[in-house]
Amino acid sequence: MSNRVGVFIDVGNQYYCINKKWLGRKLNYEKYLDAAKVFGPVVRAFAYGTQVEGVAVNFITVLHHLGYEPQYKTVEKKVWYSWNVGMAMDIVRLVTNNKIDVVVMGNSDNNMVPVISWAREKGIKVIITGCGINKELKQVCDRWIEINEGMLELKAVPKKPVAIEEEEEEYEEFADTGGENGDTGTAK
Repeated sequence: MSNRVGVFIDVGNQYYCINKKWLGRKLNYEKYLDAAKVFGPVVRAFAYGTQVEGVAVNFITVLHHLGYEPQYKTVEKKVWYSWNVGMAMDIVRLVTNNKIDVVVMGNSDNNMVPVISWAREKGIKVIITGCGINKELKQVCDRWIEINEGMLELKAVPKKPVAIEEEEEEYEEFADTGGENGDTGTAK
């Protein structure tokens, strides 16, 4: 029997961590979900985030079409909202109801250590796939995979401005080379 995989990704956390390492770059959520399928069929995939006054509606729709179950809180102004408790409760619910065998977590926050430890005690394999993964998380999970450039959306090609009576400027096109291999590790 194949392992049943549950994917739990904190959109805001990964956006922040990826942007800290690669300014202006974003995670490719389709590639992320495909990478999780290496561990078995994905039975549930949650994407947690916040939106200000409906700004993220198109993004949430895309997540839904990719196979995620978007879990979003609407806030009136740009504030950070932590989904750690909501994510932990979804993990606990799926583990206790015997719905998953593997947790793939996209969250680099060490506040998730207690739920990871609990899941492992229940015999669940936990893989952290994120950017800037906390040292403590690396120590408690079964395996960790640092996101590399190959998991990001392609770089945008800057549009050439229309020059009015000026010499045309040359622009180098950006090409996605797939990046370096990501760091991976196994907890001891």
